[in-house]
Amino acid sequence: MIHIWAALLPTILAFASAQNSGNGGATYSQVTTVSVAGPGPTPTIEGPPVPTQTTVAVAPNARSYHLNSSFEITDKPVTRTFNWTISAQYGAPDGYNRSHITINGQMPGPLVEANEGDTLVFNLLNALPNDTASIHWHGMFQNGTAFMDGVPGVTQGGKSFTYQFKVTQYGTYWYHSHSGAQYTDGLFGPLIIHSVDDPLVRGTDFDCEQVILLNDWYHDESSTIVEGLLSVDGYKGTTAAPSPQSGLINGHGVYNCSALSTTDNCTTLTPPEFVVEPNAKTRFRLINGGSHVQFYFSVDNHTLDVIEADGTPISSFGAVNRVPIHNGANARFSIPKYSAVIDTTVGSAGDSYWMRAEIDTNCLAVIDSTLNTTAFAILRYGSTSTSDPTSSDWTDVLGDECVDFDDADLVPLVKKDAPSTANHRAAFDSAFGSVEYDDVAYHRFLFNDTTYTNYVYQPFLETVANNGSLNSTNVLYAEFADDVWTGDIIINNLDPALDHPYHLHGYEFFIVARGSGNMSLTDAESLDYNITNPTRRDTLVIPRSSYAVLRFANDLPGVWVLHCHIAWHLAEASLSNSLHLLLPA
Repeated sequence: MIHIWAALLPTILAFASAQNSGNGGATYSQVTTVSVAGPGPTPTIEGPPVPTQTTVAVAPNARSYHLNSSFEITDKPVTRTFNWTISAQYGAPDGYNRSHITINGQMPGPLVEANEGDTLVFNLLNALPNDTASIHWHGMFQNGTAFMDGVPGVTQGGKSFTYQFKVTQYGTYWYHSHSGAQYTDGLFGPLIIHSVDDPLVRGTDFDCEQVILLNDWYHDESSTIVEGLLSVDGYKGTTAAPSPQSGLINGHGVYNCSALSTTDNCTTLTPPEFVVEPNAKTRFRLINGGSHVQFYFSVDNHTLDVIEADGTPISSFGAVNRVPIHNGANARFSIPKYSAVIDTTVGSAGDSYWMRAEIDTNCLAVIDSTLNTTAFAILRYGSTSTSDPTSSDWTDVLGDECVDFDDADLVPLVKKDAPSTANHRAAFDSAFGSVEYDDVAYHRFLFNDTTYTNYVYQPFLETVANNGSLNSTNVLYAEFADDVWTGDIIINNLDPALDHPYHLHGYEFFIVARGSGNMSLTDAESLDYNITNPTRRDTLVIPRSSYAVLRFANDLPGVWVLHCHIAWHLAEASLSNSLHLLLPA
Protein backbone atom coordinates (compact mmCIF):
# COMPACT_ATOMS: atom_id res chain seq x y z
CA MET A 1 0.00 0.00 0.00
CA ILE A 2 1.20 3.50 -0.86
CA HIS A 3 0.75 6.69 1.13
CA ILE A 4 -2.51 8.51 1.28
CA TRP A 5 -2.05 12.17 2.07
CA ALA A 6 -4.91 14.48 2.88
CA ALA A 7 -4.41 18.20 2.46
CA LEU A 8 -6.63 21.04 3.59
CA LEU A 9 -8.19 23.23 0.94
CA PRO A 10 -8.61 26.93 1.38
CA THR A 11 -11.58 26.80 3.51
CA ILE A 12 -12.41 24.63 6.24
CA LEU A 13 -10.83 21.31 6.45
CA ALA A 14 -7.30 20.30 6.50
CA PHE A 15 -5.94 17.13 7.78
CA ALA A 16 -3.49 18.26 10.39
CA SER A 17 -0.58 15.97 11.00
CA ALA A 18 -1.57 13.32 13.52
CA GLN A 19 1.65 13.95 15.39
CA ASN A 20 0.60 17.57 15.85
CA SER A 21 -3.01 16.90 16.76
CA GLY A 22 -2.48 16.11 20.43
CA ASN A 23 -5.93 16.20 21.99
CA GLY A 24 -7.63 16.90 18.71
CA GLY A 25 -6.57 20.53 18.96
CA ALA A 26 -9.66 21.40 21.00
CA THR A 27 -7.86 24.11 22.95
CA TYR A 28 -8.99 27.36 21.33
CA SER A 29 -12.25 29.24 21.30
CA GLN A 30 -14.51 29.90 18.34
CA VAL A 31 -13.15 33.41 17.88
CA THR A 32 -9.43 32.83 17.50
CA THR A 33 -6.98 35.56 16.58
CA VAL A 34 -3.73 34.44 15.00
CA SER A 35 -0.91 36.96 14.62
CA VAL A 36 1.13 36.64 11.44
CA ALA A 37 4.19 38.65 10.48
CA GLY A 38 4.39 40.54 7.22
CA PRO A 39 2.02 42.67 5.18
CA GLY A 40 -1.71 42.10 5.30
CA PRO A 41 -3.50 40.15 2.57
CA THR A 42 -4.93 42.63 0.06
CA PRO A 43 -7.14 40.75 -2.41
CA THR A 44 -6.50 41.69 -6.02
CA ILE A 45 -9.32 40.01 -7.87
CA GLU A 46 -9.14 40.24 -11.63
CA GLY A 47 -12.87 40.81 -11.98
CA PRO A 48 -15.62 38.90 -13.75
CA PRO A 49 -14.75 37.15 -16.98
CA VAL A 50 -15.55 39.07 -20.14
CA PRO A 51 -17.87 37.17 -22.49
CA THR A 52 -15.99 36.09 -25.58
CA GLN A 53 -19.03 35.45 -27.75
CA THR A 54 -22.10 37.49 -28.64
CA THR A 55 -24.26 34.36 -28.58
CA VAL A 56 -26.50 34.23 -25.54
CA ALA A 57 -25.85 31.34 -23.16
CA VAL A 58 -28.52 28.65 -23.04
CA ALA A 59 -29.93 26.47 -20.29
CA PRO A 60 -30.60 22.75 -20.79
CA ASN A 61 -33.86 22.19 -22.66
CA ALA A 62 -36.68 20.03 -21.32
CA ARG A 63 -35.07 16.82 -22.61
CA SER A 64 -31.39 17.59 -21.98
CA TYR A 65 -31.29 15.83 -18.62
CA HIS A 66 -33.57 12.89 -19.45
CA LEU A 67 -31.62 9.67 -19.20
CA ASN A 68 -31.88 7.82 -22.50
CA SER A 69 -33.92 4.61 -22.17
CA SER A 70 -31.93 3.16 -25.10
CA PHE A 71 -28.60 3.67 -23.31
CA GLU A 72 -27.06 0.21 -23.06
CA ILE A 73 -26.12 -0.75 -19.52
CA THR A 74 -23.32 -3.26 -19.98
CA ASP A 75 -20.14 -4.59 -18.41
CA LYS A 76 -18.28 -4.23 -21.72
CA PRO A 77 -16.22 -1.05 -21.18
CA VAL A 78 -15.75 1.58 -23.87
CA THR A 79 -13.94 4.90 -24.09
CA ARG A 80 -16.21 7.94 -24.20
CA THR A 81 -14.70 11.23 -25.37
CA PHE A 82 -16.09 14.72 -24.71
CA ASN A 83 -14.77 17.97 -26.20
CA TRP A 84 -15.63 20.94 -24.02
CA THR A 85 -14.94 24.64 -24.40
CA ILE A 86 -15.27 26.71 -21.25
CA SER A 87 -16.21 30.31 -21.98
CA ALA A 88 -18.00 33.29 -20.48
CA GLN A 89 -21.28 34.42 -22.02
CA TYR A 90 -24.22 36.59 -21.08
CA GLY A 91 -27.56 35.14 -20.09
CA ALA A 92 -30.49 35.53 -17.73
CA PRO A 93 -31.10 32.19 -15.97
CA ASP A 94 -33.63 33.74 -13.56
CA GLY A 95 -34.43 36.81 -15.68
CA TYR A 96 -31.54 38.97 -14.47
CA ASN A 97 -28.92 39.40 -17.19
CA ARG A 98 -25.31 38.79 -16.14
CA SER A 99 -22.10 37.19 -17.31
CA HIS A 100 -21.66 33.55 -16.35
CA ILE A 101 -19.54 30.54 -17.30
CA THR A 102 -20.68 27.91 -19.80
CA ILE A 103 -19.57 24.60 -21.27
CA ASN A 104 -20.13 24.60 -25.02
CA GLY A 105 -22.44 27.56 -24.52
CA GLN A 106 -24.64 25.80 -21.93
CA MET A 107 -25.20 26.42 -18.21
CA PRO A 108 -25.40 24.10 -16.31
CA GLY A 109 -23.14 21.86 -18.37
CA PRO A 110 -23.94 18.80 -20.49
CA LEU A 111 -25.17 15.52 -19.05
CA VAL A 112 -22.44 12.87 -18.87
CA GLU A 113 -23.76 9.31 -18.91
CA ALA A 114 -21.50 6.24 -18.76
CA ASN A 115 -21.12 2.70 -17.44
CA GLU A 116 -18.95 1.45 -14.62
CA GLY A 117 -15.68 0.35 -16.21
CA ASP A 118 -15.77 2.93 -19.00
CA THR A 119 -12.84 5.25 -19.62
CA LEU A 120 -13.85 8.91 -19.82
CA VAL A 121 -11.81 11.45 -21.78
CA PHE A 122 -12.55 15.17 -21.48
CA ASN A 123 -10.64 17.53 -23.75
CA LEU A 124 -11.02 20.81 -21.90
CA LEU A 125 -10.32 24.07 -23.74
CA ASN A 126 -10.22 27.10 -21.43
CA ALA A 127 -11.45 30.12 -23.38
CA LEU A 128 -11.84 32.34 -20.30
CA PRO A 129 -9.78 35.47 -20.97
CA ASN A 130 -9.01 36.36 -17.35
CA ASP A 131 -8.93 33.14 -15.37
CA THR A 132 -7.74 29.56 -15.05
CA ALA A 133 -10.19 26.65 -15.09
CA SER A 134 -10.41 23.09 -13.82
CA ILE A 135 -12.99 20.35 -13.33
CA HIS A 136 -13.35 18.16 -10.23
CA TRP A 137 -15.33 14.94 -10.69
CA HIS A 138 -17.20 15.00 -7.39
CA GLY A 139 -17.31 11.58 -5.75
CA MET A 140 -15.07 9.79 -8.26
CA PHE A 141 -12.48 7.55 -6.58
CA GLN A 142 -9.77 8.19 -9.20
CA ASN A 143 -8.13 4.88 -8.32
CA GLY A 144 -4.68 5.09 -9.93
CA THR A 145 -5.43 8.49 -11.50
CA ALA A 146 -5.16 10.84 -8.53
CA PHE A 147 -3.66 13.46 -10.85
CA MET A 148 -7.08 13.70 -12.62
CA ASP A 149 -8.93 14.88 -9.50
CA GLY A 150 -9.05 18.41 -10.88
CA VAL A 151 -7.80 20.57 -8.00
CA PRO A 152 -5.33 23.32 -9.00
CA GLY A 153 -2.41 23.41 -6.62
CA VAL A 154 -3.08 19.86 -5.44
CA THR A 155 -3.25 17.64 -8.53
CA GLN A 156 -2.88 19.98 -11.51
CA GLY A 157 -2.50 23.50 -12.87
CA GLY A 158 -5.49 25.41 -14.17
CA LYS A 159 -5.28 25.92 -17.94
CA SER A 160 -6.49 23.82 -20.87
CA PHE A 161 -6.21 20.16 -19.95
CA THR A 162 -7.24 16.63 -20.96
CA TYR A 163 -8.78 14.52 -18.20
CA GLN A 164 -8.77 10.75 -18.63
CA PHE A 165 -9.81 8.24 -16.00
CA LYS A 166 -11.58 4.90 -15.58
CA VAL A 167 -14.88 4.84 -13.73
CA THR A 168 -14.88 2.25 -10.92
CA GLN A 169 -18.26 2.92 -9.28
CA TYR A 170 -21.87 3.72 -10.10
CA GLY A 171 -24.54 6.17 -8.98
CA THR A 172 -25.54 9.83 -9.15
CA TYR A 173 -22.61 12.24 -9.23
CA TRP A 174 -21.71 15.64 -10.62
CA TYR A 175 -18.74 17.64 -11.86
CA HIS A 176 -17.80 21.23 -11.07
CA SER A 177 -14.96 23.71 -11.26
CA HIS A 178 -12.39 23.69 -8.50
CA SER A 179 -10.78 26.97 -9.60
CA GLY A 180 -11.78 30.01 -7.61
CA ALA A 181 -15.50 30.12 -6.94
CA GLN A 182 -16.26 29.40 -10.58
CA TYR A 183 -18.91 26.78 -10.03
CA THR A 184 -21.09 29.45 -8.42
CA ASP A 185 -20.94 31.19 -11.82
CA GLY A 186 -22.26 28.13 -13.64
CA LEU A 187 -19.35 25.75 -14.26
CA PHE A 188 -20.93 22.45 -13.18
CA GLY A 189 -23.12 19.62 -14.48
CA PRO A 190 -24.46 16.08 -13.87
CA LEU A 191 -22.44 12.84 -14.07
CA ILE A 192 -24.48 9.62 -14.05
CA ILE A 193 -22.81 6.20 -13.91
CA HIS A 194 -24.75 2.97 -14.61
CA SER A 195 -23.77 -0.60 -13.73
CA VAL A 196 -25.00 -4.13 -14.26
CA ASP A 197 -24.41 -4.53 -10.50
CA ASP A 198 -26.70 -1.65 -9.53
CA PRO A 199 -29.53 -3.13 -7.42
CA LEU A 200 -31.80 -0.29 -8.62
CA VAL A 201 -33.07 -1.48 -11.99
CA ARG A 202 -35.03 0.39 -14.66
CA GLY A 203 -38.21 -1.51 -15.45
CA THR A 204 -38.37 -2.92 -11.92
CA ASP A 205 -37.74 -0.13 -9.42
CA PHE A 206 -38.67 2.68 -11.83
CA ASP A 207 -39.73 3.14 -15.45
CA CYS A 208 -37.87 6.27 -16.54
CA GLU A 209 -35.44 8.73 -15.00
CA GLN A 210 -34.20 12.28 -15.29
CA VAL A 211 -31.79 14.59 -13.53
CA ILE A 212 -33.00 17.55 -11.49
CA LEU A 213 -30.12 19.90 -10.80
CA LEU A 214 -30.73 22.61 -8.20
CA ASN A 215 -28.52 25.57 -7.40
CA ASP A 216 -28.65 28.94 -5.69
CA TRP A 217 -28.06 31.91 -8.00
CA TYR A 218 -26.34 35.23 -7.33
CA HIS A 219 -26.60 38.40 -9.38
CA ASP A 220 -23.02 39.42 -8.57
CA GLU A 221 -20.19 37.38 -10.08
CA SER A 222 -18.26 35.19 -7.66
CA SER A 223 -15.13 37.33 -8.04
CA THR A 224 -16.99 40.36 -6.69
CA ILE A 225 -18.36 38.39 -3.74
CA VAL A 226 -15.01 36.79 -2.86
CA GLU A 227 -13.16 40.08 -3.08
CA GLY A 228 -15.61 41.50 -0.55
CA LEU A 229 -15.43 38.52 1.78
CA LEU A 230 -11.62 38.65 1.87
CA SER A 231 -11.59 42.34 2.74
CA VAL A 232 -11.72 43.76 6.25
CA ASP A 233 -15.27 45.07 5.80
CA GLY A 234 -16.67 41.97 4.11
CA TYR A 235 -19.13 41.70 1.22
CA LYS A 236 -21.88 44.30 1.52
CA GLY A 237 -20.76 45.03 5.07
CA THR A 238 -20.59 41.49 6.44
CA THR A 239 -18.14 38.59 6.42
CA ALA A 240 -21.03 36.10 6.64
CA ALA A 241 -21.72 33.90 3.62
CA PRO A 242 -24.06 35.91 1.39
CA SER A 243 -27.65 35.22 0.46
CA PRO A 244 -28.51 34.34 -3.13
CA GLN A 245 -31.19 36.18 -5.08
CA SER A 246 -33.00 33.09 -6.38
CA GLY A 247 -32.87 29.35 -6.96
CA LEU A 248 -32.55 27.57 -10.29
CA ILE A 249 -33.94 24.22 -11.43
CA ASN A 250 -31.93 22.81 -14.34
CA GLY A 251 -30.65 26.31 -15.08
CA HIS A 252 -34.06 28.01 -15.04
CA GLY A 253 -35.48 30.33 -12.37
CA VAL A 254 -37.99 33.10 -11.85
CA TYR A 255 -36.83 36.30 -10.19
CA ASN A 256 -39.27 39.06 -9.29
CA CYS A 257 -37.84 41.93 -11.32
CA SER A 258 -40.24 44.38 -9.70
CA ALA A 259 -38.14 44.08 -6.52
CA LEU A 260 -35.40 46.07 -8.27
CA SER A 261 -35.28 49.87 -8.52
CA THR A 262 -35.01 49.50 -12.29
CA THR A 263 -35.95 46.59 -14.54
CA ASP A 264 -33.70 47.58 -17.45
CA ASN A 265 -31.54 44.46 -16.92
CA CYS A 266 -34.27 42.07 -15.83
CA THR A 267 -37.23 40.24 -17.35
CA THR A 268 -39.64 38.13 -15.30
CA LEU A 269 -39.64 34.61 -16.77
CA THR A 270 -41.98 31.62 -16.58
CA PRO A 271 -41.05 28.48 -14.62
CA PRO A 272 -39.46 25.46 -16.31
CA GLU A 273 -41.54 22.39 -17.13
CA PHE A 274 -41.01 18.64 -16.69
CA VAL A 275 -43.07 16.05 -18.53
CA VAL A 276 -43.52 12.61 -16.97
CA GLU A 277 -45.37 9.55 -18.16
CA PRO A 278 -48.74 8.93 -16.43
CA ASN A 279 -49.18 5.66 -14.55
CA ALA A 280 -45.46 5.11 -14.24
CA LYS A 281 -42.61 5.50 -11.76
CA THR A 282 -40.11 8.25 -12.54
CA ARG A 283 -36.73 8.34 -10.82
CA PHE A 284 -35.56 11.89 -10.13
CA ARG A 285 -31.79 12.04 -9.66
CA LEU A 286 -31.55 15.11 -7.42
CA ILE A 287 -28.31 17.09 -7.23
CA ASN A 288 -27.69 20.32 -5.34
CA GLY A 289 -24.98 22.05 -7.35
CA GLY A 290 -25.29 25.29 -5.41
CA SER A 291 -22.70 27.19 -3.44
CA HIS A 292 -24.46 27.66 -0.10
CA VAL A 293 -28.13 26.95 0.50
CA GLN A 294 -30.10 23.90 1.49
CA PHE A 295 -33.21 23.19 -0.57
CA TYR A 296 -36.32 21.24 0.30
CA PHE A 297 -37.54 19.53 -2.86
CA SER A 298 -41.20 18.52 -3.15
CA VAL A 299 -43.99 17.85 -5.64
CA ASP A 300 -47.51 18.83 -4.69
CA ASN A 301 -49.80 15.84 -3.97
CA HIS A 302 -46.95 13.36 -4.62
CA THR A 303 -44.86 11.63 -1.98
CA LEU A 304 -41.25 10.67 -2.75
CA ASP A 305 -39.50 7.37 -2.09
CA VAL A 306 -35.78 7.96 -1.50
CA ILE A 307 -33.70 5.11 -2.97
CA GLU A 308 -30.17 6.52 -3.29
CA ALA A 309 -27.99 8.82 -1.21
CA ASP A 310 -24.61 10.17 -2.30
CA GLY A 311 -24.19 7.49 -4.95
CA THR A 312 -25.12 4.67 -2.55
CA PRO A 313 -28.39 2.72 -3.07
CA ILE A 314 -30.33 2.66 0.19
CA SER A 315 -33.22 0.69 1.64
CA SER A 316 -36.53 2.54 1.42
CA PHE A 317 -37.57 4.12 4.71
CA GLY A 318 -41.03 5.12 3.51
CA ALA A 319 -42.58 7.90 1.48
CA VAL A 320 -41.73 11.50 2.38
CA ASN A 321 -43.30 14.81 1.44
CA ARG A 322 -40.04 16.73 1.08
CA VAL A 323 -36.42 15.83 0.43
CA PRO A 324 -33.86 18.12 2.12
CA ILE A 325 -30.76 18.52 -0.02
CA HIS A 326 -27.74 20.62 0.89
CA ASN A 327 -25.03 21.81 -1.47
CA GLY A 328 -22.54 19.50 0.19
CA ALA A 329 -24.05 17.77 3.18
CA ASN A 330 -25.51 14.47 4.21
CA ALA A 331 -26.22 12.16 7.12
CA ARG A 332 -28.12 14.06 9.81
CA PHE A 333 -28.10 16.94 7.40
CA SER A 334 -28.72 16.97 3.69
CA ILE A 335 -26.63 15.25 1.12
CA PRO A 336 -25.77 16.69 -2.25
CA LYS A 337 -27.11 13.77 -4.28
CA TYR A 338 -30.35 11.81 -3.84
CA SER A 339 -32.53 9.66 -6.03
CA ALA A 340 -36.24 9.78 -5.32
CA VAL A 341 -39.00 7.88 -7.12
CA ILE A 342 -42.33 9.57 -7.83
CA ASP A 343 -45.41 7.48 -8.65
CA THR A 344 -47.49 9.17 -11.35
CA THR A 345 -50.74 7.38 -10.57
CA VAL A 346 -51.98 10.29 -8.48
CA GLY A 347 -53.47 12.13 -11.43
CA SER A 348 -54.41 11.55 -15.04
CA ALA A 349 -52.99 12.45 -18.44
CA GLY A 350 -53.20 16.21 -18.94
CA ASP A 351 -52.89 17.10 -15.23
CA SER A 352 -50.22 19.44 -13.86
CA TYR A 353 -48.68 20.03 -10.43
CA TRP A 354 -46.21 22.45 -8.89
CA MET A 355 -42.70 21.23 -8.15
CA ARG A 356 -40.95 23.26 -5.45
CA ALA A 357 -37.33 23.76 -4.41
CA GLU A 358 -37.65 25.82 -1.25
CA ILE A 359 -34.60 27.56 0.20
CA ASP A 360 -34.27 26.94 3.92
CA THR A 361 -33.58 30.46 5.18
CA ASN A 362 -32.62 29.07 8.59
CA CYS A 363 -29.29 28.20 6.96
CA LEU A 364 -28.59 31.82 5.99
CA ALA A 365 -26.94 34.34 8.30
CA VAL A 366 -28.17 37.16 6.07
CA ILE A 367 -31.16 37.17 3.72
CA ASP A 368 -31.33 39.36 0.64
CA SER A 369 -34.46 41.52 0.71
CA THR A 370 -35.26 40.49 -2.88
CA LEU A 371 -34.69 36.74 -2.37
CA ASN A 372 -37.29 34.53 -4.00
CA THR A 373 -37.23 31.70 -1.46
CA THR A 374 -38.97 29.10 -3.65
CA ALA A 375 -37.93 27.99 -7.11
CA PHE A 376 -40.94 26.61 -8.98
CA ALA A 377 -41.30 24.18 -11.88
CA ILE A 378 -44.32 22.56 -13.47
CA LEU A 379 -44.76 18.78 -13.50
CA ARG A 380 -46.94 17.75 -16.44
CA TYR A 381 -48.64 14.38 -16.94
CA GLY A 382 -47.88 13.75 -20.59
CA SER A 383 -47.66 16.09 -23.56
CA THR A 384 -51.37 16.97 -23.48
CA SER A 385 -50.94 18.99 -20.26
CA THR A 386 -50.89 22.72 -21.02
CA SER A 387 -52.61 24.59 -18.17
CA ASP A 388 -50.88 26.04 -15.12
CA PRO A 389 -51.17 23.99 -11.92
CA THR A 390 -53.68 24.84 -9.20
CA SER A 391 -52.19 22.42 -6.65
CA SER A 392 -51.22 23.42 -3.11
CA ASP A 393 -48.04 22.86 -1.12
CA TRP A 394 -47.82 20.27 1.63
CA THR A 395 -49.12 21.63 4.92
CA ASP A 396 -46.21 20.45 7.08
CA VAL A 397 -43.84 23.32 7.79
CA LEU A 398 -40.07 23.34 7.65
CA GLY A 399 -38.20 23.01 10.91
CA ASP A 400 -36.09 25.76 12.39
CA GLU A 401 -32.83 23.87 11.85
CA CYS A 402 -31.04 22.76 8.68
CA VAL A 403 -31.43 19.07 9.48
CA ASP A 404 -31.69 16.13 7.14
CA PHE A 405 -32.71 12.52 7.38
CA ASP A 406 -31.09 10.69 10.26
CA ASP A 407 -28.11 8.42 9.57
CA ALA A 408 -30.19 5.47 10.74
CA ASP A 409 -32.67 6.07 7.88
CA LEU A 410 -30.00 5.91 5.18
CA VAL A 411 -29.19 2.20 5.33
CA PRO A 412 -27.07 1.04 2.36
CA LEU A 413 -28.89 -1.53 0.24
CA VAL A 414 -25.63 -3.34 -0.58
CA LYS A 415 -24.33 -4.23 2.86
CA LYS A 416 -20.75 -3.34 3.66
CA ASP A 417 -19.34 -3.26 7.17
CA ALA A 418 -16.71 -0.73 8.18
CA PRO A 419 -13.23 -1.91 9.23
CA SER A 420 -13.44 -3.05 12.84
CA THR A 421 -10.44 -1.00 13.93
CA ALA A 422 -8.41 1.99 12.80
CA ASN A 423 -4.62 1.72 12.58
CA HIS A 424 -4.15 5.48 12.68
CA ARG A 425 -6.21 8.54 13.58
CA ALA A 426 -5.99 12.25 12.87
CA ALA A 427 -8.11 14.94 14.52
CA PHE A 428 -8.97 18.46 13.39
CA ASP A 429 -10.85 21.43 14.79
CA SER A 430 -12.55 23.92 12.50
CA ALA A 431 -13.96 27.32 13.40
CA PHE A 432 -14.25 30.84 12.14
CA GLY A 433 -11.87 33.31 13.70
CA SER A 434 -9.53 36.08 12.67
CA VAL A 435 -5.98 36.38 11.40
CA GLU A 436 -4.12 39.53 12.40
CA TYR A 437 -1.61 41.25 10.14
CA ASP A 438 0.05 44.42 11.42
CA ASP A 439 -2.75 44.94 13.97
CA VAL A 440 -5.46 44.53 11.30
CA ALA A 441 -7.83 41.56 11.78
CA TYR A 442 -9.15 39.59 8.82
CA HIS A 443 -12.12 37.23 9.17
CA ARG A 444 -11.06 33.73 8.12
CA PHE A 445 -11.98 30.10 8.51
CA LEU A 446 -9.32 28.32 10.57
CA PHE A 447 -8.35 24.72 10.92
CA ASN A 448 -6.25 24.16 14.01
CA ASP A 449 -5.41 27.88 13.94
CA THR A 450 -4.24 27.69 10.32
CA THR A 451 -5.50 29.00 7.00
CA TYR A 452 -4.45 27.75 3.59
CA THR A 453 -1.96 28.94 0.98
CA ASN A 454 -2.17 27.36 -2.46
CA TYR A 455 0.85 27.10 -4.73
CA VAL A 456 -1.12 26.61 -7.93
CA TYR A 457 1.99 26.14 -10.10
CA GLN A 458 3.54 23.55 -7.79
CA PRO A 459 0.85 20.93 -7.10
CA PHE A 460 1.16 19.03 -3.83
CA LEU A 461 0.78 15.66 -5.58
CA GLU A 462 3.89 16.36 -7.65
CA THR A 463 5.81 17.37 -4.53
CA VAL A 464 4.83 14.20 -2.65
CA ALA A 465 5.46 11.96 -5.68
CA ASN A 466 9.00 13.36 -5.82
CA ASN A 467 9.53 12.53 -2.14
CA GLY A 468 9.20 16.16 -1.12
CA SER A 469 7.45 17.45 1.97
CA LEU A 470 4.61 19.88 2.51
CA ASN A 471 5.00 23.05 4.55
CA SER A 472 2.75 22.64 7.58
CA THR A 473 2.62 26.41 8.12
CA ASN A 474 0.88 26.81 4.74
CA VAL A 475 -1.29 23.71 4.62
CA LEU A 476 -2.39 21.30 7.33
CA TYR A 477 -2.13 17.69 6.34
CA ALA A 478 -2.31 14.15 7.64
CA GLU A 479 -0.22 11.27 6.34
CA PHE A 480 -1.47 7.71 6.35
CA ALA A 481 1.64 5.71 5.49
CA ASP A 482 2.22 2.39 3.71
CA ASP A 483 1.75 0.26 6.81
CA VAL A 484 -1.56 1.93 7.77
CA TRP A 485 -4.39 -0.20 6.44
CA THR A 486 -7.35 1.67 7.93
CA GLY A 487 -7.73 5.20 9.24
CA ASP A 488 -10.07 7.48 11.19
CA ILE A 489 -10.53 11.18 10.62
CA ILE A 490 -12.05 13.07 13.54
CA ILE A 491 -13.61 16.42 12.70
CA ASN A 492 -14.68 18.78 15.48
CA ASN A 493 -16.89 21.65 14.40
CA LEU A 494 -16.23 24.27 17.08
CA ASP A 495 -18.53 26.91 15.59
CA PRO A 496 -21.44 27.39 18.00
CA ALA A 497 -23.81 28.73 15.33
CA LEU A 498 -22.70 27.24 11.98
CA ASP A 499 -23.13 23.80 10.44
CA HIS A 500 -20.52 22.84 7.84
CA PRO A 501 -20.68 20.30 4.98
CA TYR A 502 -17.35 18.51 4.57
CA HIS A 503 -16.35 16.74 1.36
CA LEU A 504 -13.48 14.25 1.10
CA HIS A 505 -12.01 13.74 -2.36
CA GLY A 506 -11.14 10.28 -3.65
CA TYR A 507 -12.94 8.30 -0.97
CA GLU A 508 -16.25 6.96 0.20
CA PHE A 509 -16.01 6.93 3.99
CA PHE A 510 -18.01 5.21 6.71
CA ILE A 511 -19.67 7.44 9.33
CA VAL A 512 -18.86 5.34 12.39
CA ALA A 513 -19.57 7.89 15.14
CA ARG A 514 -20.92 11.35 15.72
CA GLY A 515 -22.12 13.37 18.70
CA SER A 516 -22.23 16.73 20.42
CA GLY A 517 -19.14 18.43 21.82
CA ASN A 518 -15.54 17.65 20.84
CA MET A 519 -13.78 14.33 20.41
CA SER A 520 -10.10 14.02 21.32
CA LEU A 521 -7.71 11.38 20.07
CA THR A 522 -7.48 10.03 23.61
CA ASP A 523 -11.24 9.69 24.06
CA ALA A 524 -11.57 8.17 20.58
CA GLU A 525 -9.64 5.13 21.78
CA SER A 526 -12.57 4.03 23.96
CA LEU A 527 -15.46 5.21 21.75
CA ASP A 528 -18.16 2.73 20.76
CA TYR A 529 -18.19 2.70 16.94
CA ASN A 530 -20.98 1.64 14.60
CA ILE A 531 -19.28 -0.69 12.12
CA THR A 532 -22.33 -2.72 11.00
CA ASN A 533 -23.31 -1.45 7.55
CA PRO A 534 -23.02 2.21 8.56
CA THR A 535 -23.92 5.11 6.28
CA ARG A 536 -21.36 5.62 3.50
CA ARG A 537 -20.71 9.06 2.03
CA ASP A 538 -18.24 11.34 0.29
CA THR A 539 -19.82 14.40 1.97
CA LEU A 540 -21.45 15.03 5.32
CA VAL A 541 -22.62 17.95 7.40
CA ILE A 542 -21.33 18.21 10.92
CA PRO A 543 -23.70 20.29 13.04
CA ARG A 544 -22.52 23.17 15.15
CA SER A 545 -20.61 22.27 18.32
CA SER A 546 -20.38 18.59 17.41
CA TYR A 547 -18.07 15.98 15.91
CA ALA A 548 -17.99 13.08 13.46
CA VAL A 549 -15.60 10.18 12.96
CA LEU A 550 -14.97 9.04 9.38
CA ARG A 551 -13.40 5.62 8.80
CA PHE A 552 -11.82 4.47 5.55
CA ALA A 553 -9.60 1.77 4.08
CA ASN A 554 -6.24 3.18 3.04
CA ASP A 555 -6.33 1.71 -0.48
CA LEU A 556 -6.43 4.75 -2.80
CA PRO A 557 -2.95 6.32 -2.77
CA GLY A 558 -2.70 10.00 -3.59
CA VAL A 559 -3.07 13.49 -2.19
CA TRP A 560 -6.73 14.06 -1.36
CA VAL A 561 -8.32 17.22 -0.07
CA LEU A 562 -10.95 17.63 2.62
CA HIS A 563 -12.88 20.89 2.75
CA CYS A 564 -16.15 22.63 3.42
CA HIS A 565 -18.44 22.61 0.40
CA ILE A 566 -19.90 26.06 1.03
CA ALA A 567 -18.04 28.05 -1.61
CA TRP A 568 -17.93 31.26 0.43
CA HIS A 569 -16.56 29.51 3.53
CA LEU A 570 -13.97 27.90 1.33
CA ALA A 571 -12.95 31.30 0.01
CA GLU A 572 -12.60 32.68 3.53
CA ALA A 573 -10.09 30.00 4.46
CA SER A 574 -7.50 31.50 2.16
CA LEU A 575 -4.89 34.13 2.84
CA SER A 576 -3.72 34.28 -0.75
CA ASN A 577 -4.12 37.53 -2.65
CA SER A 578 -5.51 36.22 -5.91
CA LEU A 579 -8.87 34.59 -6.50
CA HIS A 580 -7.55 31.76 -8.65
CA LEU A 581 -5.62 30.51 -5.65
CA LEU A 582 -8.87 29.72 -3.82
CA LEU A 583 -10.19 26.19 -4.20
CA PRO A 584 -13.95 26.00 -3.76
CA ALA A 585 -15.75 22.79 -4.14
